[in-house]
Amino acid sequence: MDFLKEWTYTICITLIISVIFSILTPKGNMGRFFKIILATFIFLSFIYPFKSAQIDFTLPEFNISDAQSEQSQTYEKTVSTQVEQKLAEGGYSSCIAECDIVMKDNEIFIEELKVSVPSTYNADEIKQYLFDSMGINAEVYYLGE
Repeated sequence: MDFLKEWTYTICITLIISVIFSILTPKGNMGRFFKIILATFIFLSFIYPFKSAQIDFTLPEFNISDAQSEQSQTYEKTVSTQVEQKLAEGGYSSCIAECDIVMKDNEIFIEELKVSVPSTYNADEIKQYLFDSMGINAEVYYLGE
């Protein structure tokens, strides 16, 4: 917070001094020269406090494999959620979907989709429902298997 106070104070003082010198500058070619000097002075006063601020401007390292892994996990959760919602729409509640995907050439391929259902439902019926409604061939298991 001290850095911000110091920076604001420096800018205010610089602007006051610049206004005074701007009023006192002559007209014509010399006036343009003085205005360039004043503009440089103002610009430097904005930058100078950063020199002593001890601010770390280094960017964190970016690892592409970590980003792809996180993106893959997000897609897996999205597909699983959509399958669970579709099953709930079809009257099959309390089903759990787990999805494994593979990303190639900016395309998503569902490698494996496992759906766990309560034993009160017919697994073949749910498998056929998912294939008819979403075009996905899922492996359907009863909860606990």
